[in-house]
Amino acid sequence: MLCKDPFIIDPGTFQLIQQIQATPGFSEFYLVGGTSLALQIGHRNSIDIDLFTAGDFVTDDIVEFLQPFFNVEVSSKRNLNSLFTFINNVKVDFIRHNYSLIKSPKIEDGITFLSAEDISAMKLNAIINSGKRLKDFVDIYFLLEHFSLNQIISFFETKYPHMNAVIALKSLSYFDDIDPQLDPPKMKKKLSAGQIQRRIEQAILNRDILF
Repeated sequence: MLCKDPFIIDPGTFQLIQQIQATPGFSEFYLVGGTSLALQIGHRNSIDIDLFTAGDFVTDDIVEFLQPFFNVEVSSKRNLNSLFTFINNVKVDFIRHNYSLIKSPKIEDGITFLSAEDISAMKLNAIINSGKRLKDFVDIYFLLEHFSLNQIISFFETKYPHMNAVIALKSLSYFDDIDPQLDPPKMKKKLSAGQIQRRIEQAILNRDILF
């Protein structure tokens, strides 16, 4: 059951996800990122919407599909496969992400979303690409209550077979780049940066542990 606690997700944002995914032309897009994970495990607030698809899309077509139904402001785009918007004042990104799915997308309450297994791999990849966002480390902290680090690494290697798990571990153990002021997450359970770091370090030392 998806977590609909207003602390986790604003009801208007939840409804917007449903409405976008019900719009013709969006059946192949699925919810990913922190919002998808928060709806599944209820660990922190999330305010934006990330919609990924495996197929190519023309950004102008996406805007054209949306404009009759929503207030759409384009903040950045490419001709193909990458569109960053604000829809009804909510940040919504549309991205082509053509990588293997660990599990089939789930559908609940009119929302199509990726599994926590897939998102854990994507979070590890996000930390490799940029270790500045505290919220990515927060997500890993809570994912370690559901999966061991060995499992998360296995998901990562399945989704991104061209990537190096050693680099992933090094990125996960490097905390100096974290900017606590960059989009800081609001959590139901208050955590210090030290608590987050200690759990992740423990998981690296014992990769089969579940917290």
